[in-house]
Amino acid sequence: MEAFISAMNTVFSTFGSVVIVPVILFVIGRFMGLDNAKAFRSALLAAVGLAGFSLVINSYSGIVAPVVNQMVENAGVNLPALDTGWQSTSVIAYSSTVGILFIGVAIALELILFFARWTDVFMASDLWNNYSFMVWGSLIYALTGNMWLAMACMVTQLLYILLFSEVMAKRWSTYYQYPQCCMTAPHHLESTPYALGMNWLLSKIGMNRIRLDANSIQKKLGIFGEPMFIGLIVGLIIGILGNFNALAELSSWGTITSVAVNTAAIMAIFPKVGGIFASAFTAMTDAYKAKAAKSGAGRDWYLSINDAAGYGEPNTLVTGTLLIPVMLGLSFVLPGNTILPMADLCALPYMVEVFVASSNGNVAKSLVMGAIWFGLGLIVASQLAPTFTEVAISTGFQLPQEGVYIMSFGIMCHPLIAAIFYAFWSQNPLIFGLVIAFYFVLYLIFKKNKATIVDWVEENALISTGAEVPAA
Repeated sequence: MEAFISAMNTVFSTFGSVVIVPVILFVIGRFMGLDNAKAFRSALLAAVGLAGFSLVINSYSGIVAPVVNQMVENAGVNLPALDTGWQSTSVIAYSSTVGILFIGVAIALELILFFARWTDVFMASDLWNNYSFMVWGSLIYALTGNMWLAMACMVTQLLYILLFSEVMAKRWSTYYQYPQCCMTAPHHLESTPYALGMNWLLSKIGMNRIRLDANSIQKKLGIFGEPMFIGLIVGLIIGILGNFNALAELSSWGTITSVAVNTAAIMAIFPKVGGIFASAFTAMTDAYKAKAAKSGAGRDWYLSINDAAGYGEPNTLVTGTLLIPVMLGLSFVLPGNTILPMADLCALPYMVEVFVASSNGNVAKSLVMGAIWFGLGLIVASQLAPTFTEVAISTGFQLPQEGVYIMSFGIMCHPLIAAIFYAFWSQNPLIFGLVIAFYFVLYLIFKKNKATIVDWVEENALISTGAEVPAA
């Protein structure tokens, strides 16, 4: 069995999500009644969209990352835990013993729970993001040496994420306009209870009256309010801060203008790439509706797709980009923080999708929610950097220099999923037993009141931007 799982892990690591996900979508398309040509076309569009996401993001990251690093040097701070990015963290997770074993468990469990109708989310279509669970399981194993405890931690996190994804499925699908699709990335979905509660609270104190979103900004400022122009200004600010000590040099202004133009470019290009990816699901959506109508079962299920699908939505891009200097500044002043966000700052538009969707695109609310949650995450995850560095070294990772630790801001600085980890790390059966029991309580409450809860989420999202709430 271990040899089979290891081989499967090798295949997945070799081909990556750009190939594996479209293959899964092709199979799903055929299962839903599409002929070979339509199923293949949908899969190919998904592959092109995912490849486009990767090309655009990697290109932009390569331009902005050195400037962000320069901002850090200019600030003169000494934070020993360096953020090396989700990419390196995912490689480490898939290279660990725990990761190899869990990927088989995760696939089987996700399929069983879906076909047994425990969940209405088909999470197995986004296999790649299971690495987020593997990170925490690898830490448990490194700290305790207990493989069963590590597995129990990852399975519990998976169950919580499936529940949260089902709570958010309609909201995410509606907001990002991917019919019957949802997002299940664990490192984003874990903020669901906080996002929904905080959105409600911010509305109660009047922040829903602050109509700050890409459309309202554009209406008030014309061309100066377009996401492309906002990207230009934010990129200009980042570039100036990164080159603040060398503004008299012509080369610095070359870097500044390059960052500004490329930030504007990603604001303009990414929605178009997102449109290609979205078109992959048109035929599947039609097939889904026809199959549901014919069967009469009327099961309302959602297909998990990659979190990159929401990255380029204008309000998401604006919120994530504005949070780059905010989170960098917070890391300098937060007491107890040892983490220096670097590589994953460019991933902030991924990280805010739940906040943006739950507030229906209210940028002001999303900024507040993101700054608080990720700031807390920095503090919560700070003490884990030495242990994760040990795990990374055990898989062959080379440290950039002695005397530093590594971790991922985008994957590990998330309070709720970290709290589940801490419960299992305690090795106290009462503590992690309560965490498991609490899941079943939440699950039963949600299943019994699913329609009411989903409607409440929609209603509060629409209130966030002053949109009309449909009559019951």
